[in-house]
This record gives sequence, C-alpha cells and structure tokens, in this order.
Amino acid sequence: MQEQYGVQGAIVILAIAFGIYLIMKPFTRYLLRRRLMELGQWNEESLRQVGDETELPSDNLKWGLVLLFFGLGLILVAFLPYSYDSSLPYGVVAVSTAIGFLIYYGIVMSRKS
Repeated sequence: MQEQYGVQGAIVILAIAFGIYLIMKPFTRYLLRRRLMELGQWNEESLRQVGDETELPSDNLKWGLVLLFFGLGLILVAFLPYSYDSSLPYGVVAVSTAIGFLIYYGIVMSRKS
C-alpha cells in the first residue's frame, strides 16, 4: 500500500508545478507586452511573436503525446516489481514522458523541412 505514495507524490508535485506555470505564463506575457509598449517597440511583428502559443495546431499534438507517454509510463510502473524506496518509478515515468517530447520534436522538425 505504501508504494503508491511515491507515484502519488510525484503526481501532486507535477500538478502544483503545472499550476504555477499556468498562473505565471499570462503574468509574464503581460509584463513583456507592457515593457514593449513602454519602449515603443510594439508593432505587428512583436504582436505576432508574443501571440498566444495555444493558437499553434501542433500544441495539441505535443500535449497529447506527452500525456499519452506519461500514462504509458504509469501503466508500465504498475507492472514492474520495485521496492518502496526505489526511484525506478520516477525514472520510468520521466523517460517515457521524454520519449513523448522527442517524438513531438521529430514530428515538428519533419514538417518544417
């Protein structure tokens, strides 16, 4: 029963980090836009560059792949034998998530060329 707490703790930490990211992203974007306006550098090009990243169609692909591989890593951890104090579950989930990011990178790079 105690071996579940390690994975649950990691999920809680990831959720908190993602929440902080979601709070800070609009705030930092606002500060950047305000600074550009103060410097008189706000034009059509800067508006396009600072634009919302969620408008990109590949953004959904990225998070879909990352969540898919994160889930696959969690499923794989459920079938692996490991002791309570082992860091194996964290490594498996981290590697599987990284594989999702690398696959996304490969897809985006193949589209650009």
